[in-house]
Amino acid sequence: METLENKMRIGILGGGQLAMMMIQMSAKHNIDFIVVDPSDNPPASKYAQCIKSDYNDKDSLDRLINECDIVTIDFENVPSEALKYLENKISVYPSSYAVEICQDRLKEKKIFNKHNIPTTEFHTVNSISDLSLAISILGTDSILKSRRLGYDGKNQITINKYSAEEAWLLSGEAEAILEKKVDFKTELSIIGVCPKSSETIFYPLVENFHRDGILNLSIAPYNNTKLQKLAESYHNKITKELNYTGVLVIEFFLDKSGSLIANEMAPRVHNSGHWTNEGANISQFEAHVMAIADINIKNISINGNSAMLNIISKMPENILINNNYKLYDYGKSERLNRKLGHITVNNNDKKDLMKDVEKISKSVF
Repeated sequence: METLENKMRIGILGGGQLAMMMIQMSAKHNIDFIVVDPSDNPPASKYAQCIKSDYNDKDSLDRLINECDIVTIDFENVPSEALKYLENKISVYPSSYAVEICQDRLKEKKIFNKHNIPTTEFHTVNSISDLSLAISILGTDSILKSRRLGYDGKNQITINKYSAEEAWLLSGEAEAILEKKVDFKTELSIIGVCPKSSETIFYPLVENFHRDGILNLSIAPYNNTKLQKLAESYHNKITKELNYTGVLVIEFFLDKSGSLIANEMAPRVHNSGHWTNEGANISQFEAHVMAIADINIKNISINGNSAMLNIISKMPENILINNNYKLYDYGKSERLNRKLGHITVNNNDKKDLMKDVEKISKSVF
């Protein structure tokens, strides 16, 4: 009989649905998980020991140091000080440096630019005078985005709706950047898995559709060999700079001229990769755990065509039953703009897949 002492133990800062699926999808590996999360009964607590605690609580961090082999995260807004504290005694993937870059839109933009990865035009905004100057340069067809704590469309203000003074007050006068809007054809993301001791493994490009700034639908694969290679080359530049281990996702705009414009990146498993649970032989969640645990990933292959539809704000009462569909319920209470679950769809035929997506959208949302 296997004892607990034989098992690798991974600590996760954050107990949301991403941590939950990391634990669920890694069940076949000889790994135990300990989760730290300040909320009551987060999704991951159903599947692993959960410590209710703030992320920078020293006693909780010391417990992870004493009981775990590795620590990872399920969202990027974990305090970097907590990660730095852990790094003095234990391996942390991704590193505090990588997380700090991804927590700050300005640092993200600068690292993209350093490696000649195209971004939209932007200006740093630290004051009302900065904002007025930036608007005079970029025009009103632009978006004011907070440098930190901005995701799912949060902390973003479209300038053409407001004067500079109104936008600055609405922003809370926080450090920000002003970005020129991109006239894009579609939005894409590249999901790369960086093992500790081998080359990065990539999933195919994913096409993403947002509603009110929140991901609504992802479809994979987006078949374009040229763009796939280009996205992979950009990803490799970033992960080499960050000395990265684990899953990292870069989101792009595909503009009308066919160029990839880097938008932002996530140092973790990502909403646009949920389709991999059923759409690949190894999900992004299992792949992340395998990468940080130094478990060999022989290859990643996909199963036909896949889609993922987010369930936001309210869980539907009636969901079509079909062998091609799978429902994930995160067990969260309903709240406006909260991600409560998702549905994955698979079909070998792309046209049939899109018919399935349309049926689900009409009957559920």
